[in-house]
Amino acid sequence: MPIWHSFPLNNLLVGSLFVGATVVLLPEYHPVRFLETVQQERCTLFFGAPIAYLMAMKMAPDFASYDLSSVRAWLYGGGPIDAGTARVLAERYRSERFYQVFGMTETGPTGTALLPEEQVVKAGSIGRHAVSGCTIKVMRDEQHEAGPGEVGEIWMRCQSMMQGYYRDPAATAAAFHDGWYRTGDLVRIAEDGYLFIVDRVKDMIVTGGENVYSKEVEDVLAGHPAISEVAVVGMPHPEWGESVAAVVVAKADASVDVEDIQAYCAERLAKYKVPRQVRVVEAMPRTPTGKVMKYQLRERLRTG
Repeated sequence: MPIWHSFPLNNLLVGSLFVGATVVLLPEYHPVRFLETVQQERCTLFFGAPIAYLMAMKMAPDFASYDLSSVRAWLYGGGPIDAGTARVLAERYRSERFYQVFGMTETGPTGTALLPEEQVVKAGSIGRHAVSGCTIKVMRDEQHEAGPGEVGEIWMRCQSMMQGYYRDPAATAAAFHDGWYRTGDLVRIAEDGYLFIVDRVKDMIVTGGENVYSKEVEDVLAGHPAISEVAVVGMPHPEWGESVAAVVVAKADASVDVEDIQAYCAERLAKYKVPRQVRVVEAMPRTPTGKVMKYQLRERLRTG
């Protein structure tokens, strides 16, 4: 992953050099070159977005021939993976040593982790405990913590937390409350304490006074047999405030019918959560770390 991002830079590059480890850098990510490098250099740790692992399996026809046994920890972040994908990764990479990490640039980064034994049974979660040096809590509002079954925003307080945004006191003041950093990530707390991301505060859709968490709609659409990728955003609506819109990528040799997608959602979601607008695209716009750039999708939907 690009070392201008905080986790690859602070936690991996600097951390590795601090303890005298070897760091292997590539000019850019390429799925086959990634596999070749792990094999040749006998790398022991790798970090990437889920797409980095999936693309390697997809684009390397002789994937199984690579010797990846030197890796002691496969780290991923930037998004969760489902139980089915977790099983596939463990099988194809011949390893149970997958860890999901969740954190923020503003916190160092640090945050929570989902351990190898939790990858399948708690798939989709970011874990339930903060890692060393970090404390988290989930807040319904500025005075009340969320409890099991409720949704709230993750707040963090860490040893590695930033002092503020450069030359932006207004943004700094908005980001902190009594020494806690407000992450902007909304999570649902399961009965056993595990945390599941439901949306970003800024991405939550409010339509007709009802809250729609984009991930809930995305998870439903991801189960459609013709859909390979999906992203859900809110679009301005003159009567409802916002409406739900879905951008999808079709699977190879599959056709996507808008009315079929809406009917599929109507069987599984409340009526106000069903996308009023569906756009089919060839590929999602992504950041170098693999995250979908939803602001670009909103612009595409606005401009037709």
